[in-house]
Amino acid sequence: MIKVALYLRKSRDEENEDKEIVLKRHETQLIDYCKRNNLTIVAVYREIVSGDTIENRPEMQRLLEAVSQKEYDGVVCMEIERLSRGNQIDQVEILETFKASGTKIYTLNKIYDLTNEDIDEEFFEFALFMSRREYKIIKRRMQRGKRQALKDGYFTGSVLPYGYDKARIGRGFVLVPNKDAEIIKETFSRFLSGQKLTNIARWLNTTDLKPHYAKAFTSDMVKKILLNDTYTGKIRSKKDNISYQGKHTPIISEETFSKTQALLNVKNTKVNTFVGLVNPLAGVLRCGVCGKVMQVANSGGRYYFCHTLDCPTTGASIEKVETVLLNELKAELNNFNYFVENYETEEGEDTEKEIKRFRSELAKRQKMATRACELLEEGVYTKEKYLERVTALDKEIESLKMQIEELNNSSRDKTSIKQAIPKLAKVLEIYPELPVEDKNRLIKSICERIDYHKTAKTRRLEDIKLDIYLLI
Repeated sequence: MIKVALYLRKSRDEENEDKEIVLKRHETQLIDYCKRNNLTIVAVYREIVSGDTIENRPEMQRLLEAVSQKEYDGVVCMEIERLSRGNQIDQVEILETFKASGTKIYTLNKIYDLTNEDIDEEFFEFALFMSRREYKIIKRRMQRGKRQALKDGYFTGSVLPYGYDKARIGRGFVLVPNKDAEIIKETFSRFLSGQKLTNIARWLNTTDLKPHYAKAFTSDMVKKILLNDTYTGKIRSKKDNISYQGKHTPIISEETFSKTQALLNVKNTKVNTFVGLVNPLAGVLRCGVCGKVMQVANSGGRYYFCHTLDCPTTGASIEKVETVLLNELKAELNNFNYFVENYETEEGEDTEKEIKRFRSELAKRQKMATRACELLEEGVYTKEKYLERVTALDKEIESLKMQIEELNNSSRDKTSIKQAIPKLAKVLEIYPELPVEDKNRLIKSICERIDYHKTAKTRRLEDIKLDIYLLI
């Protein structure tokens, strides 16, 4: 008896489907797979919580613990990408856990035995590398779509401005003024009439308006409201600090907003005597939990921190974050070199053979579909038999087309990765010796963003994890 566990996890391309429905469908398919291959299911792990890393996936943590105890002969999942699209540390942990326990990985397309170092371990590492690349491409595509929606005037944020709800209109969400809009108008009016920010905060705490992530309004929170040009009908990009014309109805006029900004400038007596950039990752490093840009503070040395109230992310020194960043970039460079070498020695030839084989199979299925139509016309097939046959063939044809497209994408990836290798190598060579301003320009030339993950209150380097989204 071969004892196996099922691992179910929704993928990014199923984002718009109900999670429970997707997992149930996958479970049915995997149960059928196990029956056909004489595998006995003894446990099922359903990953309900979405998370890019093992740290954020409780079911994966439970599964790896059970695998390390050799509780199963194998783990069954839809495809290898369901196990991990996270960073290299997560992928190594999964690889070593399955390898040490001798636990096999069963997917619908292939069985991985990681004790077979010459073959399956190479395939496994290569598959996870490609899945991580695809994951980053998908995230970049989503971010590009989000930026375009923002330029078109749609609201793309996660926290609604006070005084607005949102409604889906057309291709995205549009802000809609709600009952609190009058309170926002009154906030601007009170400030222009001469009231202090602290007094306005006290007044707001007597209204029905409730603050985000806090028990009560403060003067700083009032100031943020007064600085927010969303209330004039604009949509602002936090990443590049550019405002676009929104599709929503303004709560206050441009004239009121301009007067407010002028008065704020007069009252702002705080003088900034510091000159020069101190943050090498300014505008790039973001909190992996809330998505806000990480700030720099001085407390016995400069360190990064997230300023979002109640965010669990903890800080780390600039030097430690830079060390982790360079280590991650070195690992990425090694991955690129591994990919190109592996592709050109074996994978390239295998890919071309696979494409030819799939195209040959596709041509056969298309001929069979044509023949089925002829048999219907000749009266050999009934209408029901014809529909049954053509439906099955259509599924096979669609599957073959997808396989061919994936293999073609792999070939295109090789070209872009080869071009990226010298750029990344040059960055690693010159970054440590550059001044802060030049470091920042260099990182922005190769990175779209860097997501910072650290919730443990320790100073250990290994507790800092970075998800790097390269432009190259």
